[in-house]
Amino acid sequence: MIKSEKLGIFSLNTVGGAPLSAPRGASECFGAGDASTHGQAAPAKNTRVQEAPEAGRKRWMTYRQIVGGAVLHAGAIAEMKTGEGKTLVSTLAAYLNALVGKGVHVVTVNDYLARRDAEWMGRVHSFLGLSVGVIQPGQNREERQLAYACDMTYGSNNEIGFDYLRDHLVQDPNERTLRWPDALHYSIVDEIDSVLIDEGRNPLLISNMSSSHVMRFPVAARVAEILRRDIDYTVDLKMRTVQLTDSGVAIVAESLRSEDAPGEGPGEGSVEGEGGDASDPDDIFETRNSFAQFVLTALKAKEFYLRDRDYIVRDGQVIIVDEVRWSDGIHQAVEAKEGVEIKPVSETVAQVTYQSLFRLYGKVSGMTGTAKTEEEEFKRIFGMPVVVIPTNRPNIRKDLDVVVFLQALNKQALNKVHYVIQEILKMNQLGRPVLVGTSSVEESERLYAMLQVEHPRRFAHIQVLNARPENAAREAEIVAQAGRFGGITISTNMAGRGTDIVLGGNPEVGDMVL
Repeated sequence: MIKSEKLGIFSLNTVGGAPLSAPRGASECFGAGDASTHGQAAPAKNTRVQEAPEAGRKRWMTYRQIVGGAVLHAGAIAEMKTGEGKTLVSTLAAYLNALVGKGVHVVTVNDYLARRDAEWMGRVHSFLGLSVGVIQPGQNREERQLAYACDMTYGSNNEIGFDYLRDHLVQDPNERTLRWPDALHYSIVDEIDSVLIDEGRNPLLISNMSSSHVMRFPVAARVAEILRRDIDYTVDLKMRTVQLTDSGVAIVAESLRSEDAPGEGPGEGSVEGEGGDASDPDDIFETRNSFAQFVLTALKAKEFYLRDRDYIVRDGQVIIVDEVRWSDGIHQAVEAKEGVEIKPVSETVAQVTYQSLFRLYGKVSGMTGTAKTEEEEFKRIFGMPVVVIPTNRPNIRKDLDVVVFLQALNKQALNKVHYVIQEILKMNQLGRPVLVGTSSVEESERLYAMLQVEHPRRFAHIQVLNARPENAAREAEIVAQAGRFGGITISTNMAGRGTDIVLGGNPEVGDMVL
């Protein structure tokens, strides 16, 4: 047994079995404690955290896991390899910081993980006398208020961020969901590099819908189609911007005067109806008549947002594949490009980035398997160091060198695909399960088709997971069984959502044949 006076914790185990009560549901606090009786329900700081039996045996936290808990309590980032028990480690710092009665947020990257972790780790906190809540989509205001009133609240970064924005828009303080004035006391962020670095500058937006200028998007889409890249407009791939050339400006102005780009009538988005002269190329950039901005947005939709990679079209709607939402009229421009019904334009009334939001917390800590490479940025923005926690046992995994293929030539790109197929074949012959990551729906289906053509018998049971509805509906089952002997799973980067991949397959998920 290892004693840590700083943590106030002696030992801890994963829990289950009769001694601990199971959570009562996602929309309420569960546990022995009550949000209004923190001091009475919570154990004293140096009370021993009891073990509980699981399947007739006991599990103890390792020394390195306790070190990870100390790192989190200190407001730093614990880098722990996959399988080292990050989820369990978070309970140490969460428990200790919840004792002051101001609430702790355990932040996950998606709603599935929030629900799963609340159910698993909620039993630990319930045993210790703390109450646990979880935020899930579809909850009403009262359910969210109750969840945030708990000692421990699990939720995705997206849900907590939008609750913060909505609280700043309500007129009645009683309608707020977070527990103000201590709404942002302490947070533990899982996959913190993904939340605060990769997505850190992406704004969360709350918008009102406006139907003004909606009819301009199909007009701009038709104009964008006739404009020629590097002649009528230029593209900056790094900055994801487009710029009209002189010839492009002239074409836009001429299109507005032609019968191919009719207006909707005065006051409804037409160029002539808003003042200005469509025959004057400079006039298309005027504030009162900025039709060029619609054309630039249409060009962005044309160049940067590709079907079956960034979105799919289903039932007459544009479905985004791997992002929460698009802003600045991009969604409407894509809808116009695809010829589907255009939804009203959203006008932003509140916004915040993840980096700005988490800087408001009194204390933030995080855990991930890959943070050391981003340490300088974490220090500069948040003042958070990264501490690498050694593995409990020596790592026997072999990290092979990255193989790079030039894709400038079609021949080289084809060679890359054949190399991947041969690698899949070699691993499959050894019985090793293979998970293949692709960057788009189109690429995943192309690789699947090539495997079927070259080796139809061997690859007869390949699973494909992408944004297609027939595949997305089985997402948890497909990923959970990706570890079966000889299994092959082709997935896009949107898939997974925290589902555990168990070597040999997971008999608790789906219809598994052992």
